[in-house]
Parts: sequence; C-alpha cells; structure tokens
Amino acid sequence: KNNQDLYPLLEGRNVHIMSGHTHYNVNDIKGNIYEHNHGTVCGAWWTGPICGDGTPCGYGVYSVKGTELSWYYKSTGKEQDYQMKIYQQQPGEILANIWNADPSWKTEYFIDGVSQGALTQTEGFDPDAYATMLGPDLPKPRGFAEPKNTSHLFKGIIKTPGKEVTVIATDLFGKTYK
Repeated sequence: KNNQDLYPLLEGRNVHIMSGHTHYNVNDIKGNIYEHNHGTVCGAWWTGPICGDGTPCGYGVYSVKGTELSWYYKSTGKEQDYQMKIYQQQPGEILANIWNADPSWKTEYFIDGVSQGALTQTEGFDPDAYATMLGPDLPKPRGFAEPKNTSHLFKGIIKTPGKEVTVIATDLFGKTYK
C-alpha cells in the first residue's frame, strides 16, 4: 500500500521487489523498480487451483548470477513451460491469460500455421476465475474470494476460420511458450 513512499528511497538502483499476500500475479515496473507481486500456492484462499486473476496456484522461481537476475512463474503440479491458458471467448475471438507477462513479453498467434500478428493486451476477468468465484455462493468455503480484474490478458481476433489456433509468448529472456 505504501510503495509510493518506498520507491523514492530506491532511486538510482536497479531494484527487484518480491511481494505477495494478494492472491493474484502482477509485474509492475516503475522506472528502475520492478515489483514482482506473486500469485500464491494457495490460490484464492484454498478455494481451487487458481488465484483470483486466473493465475494457477504457484510461486516465483529466481536465478541469480552475479548481478543478473532471471525468473519465471512455476504453477504447482505443472511443467515450467505452463505459462498461459487460452480461451475461446466468443466466435471469432480468443483470449490468452499470460500470467507472468510484463511489457517486454512478445506475443504472436497463428491460425492453421499462418501468423495473425501480435495479440492485443486487454483488461478484464479470467473466464475460469469469473465462472468459479463470482457470486455470494461461490467459492466455498471462502465466500470472500472473488475474481480479480487483471491486465495480463491478451486478445486475438480470428478473421478466417481455421482448424488450429496457436499462441506463442516470448519472455524477457527469449524463452518461448506455446
């Protein structure tokens, strides 16, 4: 809550802050400060396999080599390459939740192997979080766990019908996820 008081004290330094206790995943970059606000192992307070923004239950993994830092989000029970989930929103539209994306990530989607360009970043609710957490009776046993609006959603328009849609996301370190 008080990060705006902290940030000026850190000017002139290359800073990475690891934070949490919010039950959603956000990568926030303000100048020289990169705040990694992690999803949680318990998801939305142990109500299911996801956090309120659709990020799977999990944790951040960091590697430090001298002054170099690299990281990824590790979903519990999944391989390291599990970094997104794709939904068909409505006819002609797909939505990708790329939970650890930041502005340096690149996206591209293909229909039957033909590039359609980059996905468009958007804000909204993850479809699974919305379906399983919204409302006074959901989720059980934690009635206060509700879906969280997120900006790590990416939309693609399907102009021509196809049999296969492929999404490729590339992180800051050049690692691609498909």
